[in-house]
Amino acid sequence: MSHTCSKKVRGFHCDAYGHVNNARYLEFLEEARWTAFEEDKVVEAFDAIGLQFFVVNITIRFKSPVLPETTIDITTSLGETKRKTISFIQEIHVDGNLSTSAEVTFVLFDKNTQRAVMINESHLAYFKNLSDA
Repeated sequence: MSHTCSKKVRGFHCDAYGHVNNARYLEFLEEARWTAFEEDKVVEAFDAIGLQFFVVNITIRFKSPVLPETTIDITTSLGETKRKTISFIQEIHVDGNLSTSAEVTFVLFDKNTQRAVMINESHLAYFKNLSDA
């Protein structure tokens, strides 16, 4: 399962070439992740157990430009989980066509020890609505 949110692209999102500036894509993706996490109260749940999210890697693939006054649909789903990292797969679609794809990798950071923690099943349970499993 994945979470989808829509956003209208405005002129100020665009660069001199008339399409969305590459840095804005990161903002769109971040806003979509926060929307998904807020709906499932993930940030509050992790805060209650003393954990925070930190992005450690972003891989983004641009397939076609996004133009102003376009409505984009951004999907977010759970990606790969490793020992200390968890990733989310995000896609931006325009009129049903894939425009951009990204993998955003996080660590869960313990506020008390100031270290990344091992990802376990109880952590993954918070993302069940973003998982295909």
